[in-house]
Amino acid sequence: MLEQGQFWRNKDLRKHVAIIDGKVAPTIVLKNGTYLNVFTDEWVTANIWIYHERIVYVGDEMPKLLDDTEIVNCTGQYLVPGYIEPHAHPYQLFNPESLVQHVGKFGTTTLINDNLRLLTLYDKKKAFSIIENFQKIPVSMLWWARFDSQSMLRNEEEIFNTNDILSWLSHPAIVQGGELTSWPRLIDGDDRLLYWIQEAKRIHKRVEGHFPGASEKTLTKLQLLGVNGDHESMNGE
Repeated sequence: MLEQGQFWRNKDLRKHVAIIDGKVAPTIVLKNGTYLNVFTDEWVTANIWIYHERIVYVGDEMPKLLDDTEIVNCTGQYLVPGYIEPHAHPYQLFNPESLVQHVGKFGTTTLINDNLRLLTLYDKKKAFSIIENFQKIPVSMLWWARFDSQSMLRNEEEIFNTNDILSWLSHPAIVQGGELTSWPRLIDGDDRLLYWIQEAKRIHKRVEGHFPGASEKTLTKLQLLGVNGDHESMNGE
């Protein structure tokens, strides 16, 4: 199994190539399915070869070697990529487990989740054990690392401390920092926030912003300070 944040090992890549040469059998073949090519916006009928967790071939051919290969007849069936939910708050009328059990039935294969409740309700060891348990399920549960709360807290500096923030950012299940809501503090000179943003960028992770009503100049300043995006635009401009 390919763990989150890892790359294929050399021997795995060689095995994937060997499948094309007919020296290794794929795990599953989806035969004669009509798939959505998201690059050309076309429906294409093809055979899809899968080896464990990787699609290794899409085209007209069938594998030369089919030892223990599961062949699924997909004639008349439509195959589409799994939906990625890029911004989930999994603690509203549900919890992360019940949410993923529901959306997984309808084609969502990946969720990027808010870690706020894990950060405020549990210590770091317990929170990390929870997100690591989620890595064992078929749906990919990824997270973002909060730098601030969405409302003022009495003990905010205790909860959002540099040691914990950097630990969260370095966890392989964390794909970005944010969502940043205390952007006025950042613009007004909060260098602790700026340091966390720069640490996220240093390890090649994005920072998401939540800036309702921000002007063009404000957005420009925040971009210069390291924020990659704002999902809270008020109008088309």
